Amino acid sequence: MINDSSNNCTAPFPTYLTRQNDLRIASLRYGRARRKICNVGCGLVALYNCMKRLRKPQGFAQIIADAQRLRMPWLFGFFGTKPRSLGRYFKLHGFPYIQTDSPQMFCKELPNVNAAIICTWCDKRTHGIHFFTVIQSGGKLVALNRYNADEPTRFSPNEVRPDRFICGYLLE
Repeated sequence: MINDSSNNCTAPFPTYLTRQNDLRIASLRYGRARRKICNVGCGLVALYNCMKRLRKPQGFAQIIADAQRLRMPWLFGFFGTKPRSLGRYFKLHGFPYIQTDSPQMFCKELPNVNAAIICTWCDKRTHGIHFFTVIQSGGKLVALNRYNADEPTRFSPNEVRPDRFICGYLLE
């Protein structure tokens, strides 16, 4: 649970973001379409959590600015972030990563990395896509900002459905 009550989005929050409708970021705007983070910000929340996990935390406003500068918004941000664009952010910040379209490779390597981001179709494809972060915590995998979950949840590579998997990012 997030325990910082400030509304300062220029500095990193003391804990992970577990939902994109968190009041501190929900009404921020993204892309030229100016959509609210609560509607299209899952990719940015995944980046935020990943950078925090990799010990290079960023303020959320900086993540938005970097993503826009790197042309990551999908159709001006109307659909959120382009699935295969997160690597631009990692390159900008000097983090080695592996990007894969193979759910088998993603699942095989997931237990060996410090952080990962998965992009998947939602339960109903008409609901679009969703990014979320997976981290190691206490020897277990934990998902942050998972679709339809406001709290961190346990995660298993067995949950990755090849028919829903779009791409994944693995970071040391």
